[in-house]
Amino acid sequence: MSKKVVIIGAGMAGLAAGTYFIEQNFHDFVILEASSTIGGRIQTIPFQNSFIEIGAQWMHGTENNPVYDIGLSLDAIDESVDRAVDVFYSSQDGQRLDENLVESIQNEAHSLLENLSENIDENNLDQSIGALLDDGYLDIENNYKSEMESEVIRGIFRAAFNVEKFENSCENLNEVSANGWNNFEILNGNLLTNNKYGYSKITEYLASKFSKNQIELNQIVEKIDWSGDEVIISVYNEKENKKSKLVCDLVLCTISLGCLKKNHFLIFKPNLPLNKIDAINRLGFGCLNKIFVIFDNDFQPDFQGLQVIWRDDVDFELENSKIKWNLQDMDFCRALDNFEKLPNHKNILLAFTVGKYSELIEKLEDDCILDIISELIEKCFPHANLPRPAKIMRFLEII
Repeated sequence: MSKKVVIIGAGMAGLAAGTYFIEQNFHDFVILEASSTIGGRIQTIPFQNSFIEIGAQWMHGTENNPVYDIGLSLDAIDESVDRAVDVFYSSQDGQRLDENLVESIQNEAHSLLENLSENIDENNLDQSIGALLDDGYLDIENNYKSEMESEVIRGIFRAAFNVEKFENSCENLNEVSANGWNNFEILNGNLLTNNKYGYSKITEYLASKFSKNQIELNQIVEKIDWSGDEVIISVYNEKENKKSKLVCDLVLCTISLGCLKKNHFLIFKPNLPLNKIDAINRLGFGCLNKIFVIFDNDFQPDFQGLQVIWRDDVDFELENSKIKWNLQDMDFCRALDNFEKLPNHKNILLAFTVGKYSELIEKLEDDCILDIISELIEKCFPHANLPRPAKIMRFLEII
């Protein structure tokens, strides 16, 4: 098989590249996708008369955003307003914290983050985002220490940057380079826009522009030989247990950074240029997972979420889970500090976990995680009067 161009990966980048080719009236290309579905880390699955997003959750920004524009053209933007406003904030000892006071501290922390660029030293490549934020902490503590204990203020301050940790896939913002931070355009408008029918509606729309044979699924690329005038790609079709070769002039490789880190020495012949390898090695790639916590019935009364404010001066143990599952160290529970209600499900909470604790949680059985989360919610949020969750769902092979 011979094509002018081969695109590797049918995630958003690969589909967007193919769409651009078609818009330029260029059709001599094929997209090779290793899995059995398009979308990459965008995967929507039907659930409870609606859907859940296994991967990407939101559209970030509504202005000059081609993804949002596609969603708008498909009537796929969810503009409904959730009337529930309450968020339960609690320290790990079950002490409920004043919602207005917590959010006031978090707003000051967010303001500190928004103005951080003023303090970045372009000549200091070792400067981290975490260190810059810590420099501004004492001013915030002094503003609120007459109303709240210092350890609680510090816990709120740390929790305020949960989203930043998730977006950078790191457990500690001291790992994030100040000079490399936000080297991308932040679009205006709602940064957490929801999809009415699921994110896969966008990728399905893009894929609909291709002819039948322009996307080949179950095609695992084993080798890219670019040593000659033509590029030879060795492919293994896992479904049919068949190997083949493709010849092309150019390859556009859109596979994920994690896959490149693990496989670039095996895939490319000859190896990639040293500057490319150096970039791949230097870029961080953390572990980020989603856990769906599912209850039997809708929340009554309704609310927006739960957030644990971890204090360093208060011990915490989940005795029942520790004994039942023979867990030696329970520190990983600190990764389970934020539970948000899904906008299209009034009986599901979504938890993100990140960093080394996320990797540890990946290895635990679903029933173990269910017991841990159930006991954590019971101990930290007795005032929320929530029943025990029915089950948890996660999709490690996708995320």
